[in-house]
Amino acid sequence: MKNTFIQYIALFSFIFATIFNANSQVPKMGVDSLLDVACWNVEWLGSASNGPTNEALQFDNVKQVLLNTDFDVWGLCEVSDFSTYMNLQSQLPKYESVLASYSQTQKTALFYRKDMFERISFQHVLTESVYNYNLAGRPPLEVILRTKNKPVIDTICFLVVHLKAIADQESYNRRSNASIAIKNDYLDKYRKQMKTIMLGDWNDDLDLSTFSNQPSPFLNFVQDTNYFFTTKLLSEAGKKTYAFIDGSFIDHIMINRPLKSFYMSGSTKVLDMMPSYISNFSNNTSDHYPVVSYFNLNRPAVVPTSIPEIYNPAPVMSYDIQNHHLHIETHIPMLLSIYDISGKNMITREFLESGSYIQSVSELLPGFYLMKWQASGQEGMIKFIR
Repeated sequence: MKNTFIQYIALFSFIFATIFNANSQVPKMGVDSLLDVACWNVEWLGSASNGPTNEALQFDNVKQVLLNTDFDVWGLCEVSDFSTYMNLQSQLPKYESVLASYSQTQKTALFYRKDMFERISFQHVLTESVYNYNLAGRPPLEVILRTKNKPVIDTICFLVVHLKAIADQESYNRRSNASIAIKNDYLDKYRKQMKTIMLGDWNDDLDLSTFSNQPSPFLNFVQDTNYFFTTKLLSEAGKKTYAFIDGSFIDHIMINRPLKSFYMSGSTKVLDMMPSYISNFSNNTSDHYPVVSYFNLNRPAVVPTSIPEIYNPAPVMSYDIQNHHLHIETHIPMLLSIYDISGKNMITREFLESGSYIQSVSELLPGFYLMKWQASGQEGMIKFIR
């Protein structure tokens, strides 16, 4: 155990010497024989006046998540600067992409593996003025892709959405009206027979709304057997995609009947372990966690019977800079210890059950620290700056 800890300190010293770059720890999560489809709100990416304040660090973290996870398709929300988008595209050579063209600053985008797909078309749908208010000026971005080099050529419609935010009655009504319009006036009319995936930041939950526990504004989809939310079970299990303690599950992936039999049942994951790989993730990268679902387009070819487990027992941690508190969410009982860069134990705390906790670090001097966790025979380190 002592040798293991010394190795951790040596590793941390190396990271410190290379300007605290933890991004290389993000592992591959894509499965080569499956179609991996992910969505992620990247929180005002490229905006100097909104979102994370260190634009270069946020860009590098977002790039590393997209690059290292190696998913086949990414639906992104809140890409907020064209030059940043172009820079991101240039540094992801495996991917081609489409960026929304509406005037609203927070734009959606679709990145896709160019060795897997050719693009057939792209457009915005429901662009008529009657829809603009309820869609918050962000009409859905539709990209139709055709698979390459498959036993059976598939054409898939991807619809990236970013619905109205804020938990109040007006915004709830707008989300509900937007959901009705997308279903009745577009998907039911024009995409009922085509394999379709609608993904992005829906800004509300599927069981009860984030506003006053009203019924979900998406019940029109939930109650229609022609549509299926791959994220529904995670939402019902109490998972969340908004990356703070009081968050909820507001980022979703929905598919229609023609695609349902290709979905790997139970495969959807919310990547809430990202703070284990990127320190202070919710403050310097995004206030949302990515979500991914897996599909088998090669039936009846032999494919994995299960998805590699990407769950990590590590706690999810965010740092409240103003109050000098660590917000810690544990999945299982564990022991946490905080060390300074010299290896001195500063704080030790045992959590006897899973839950959300607050740990004050106001007594620590400003600097770099390691939080070591131990649980179920495993251990790891999370780095943070006080």
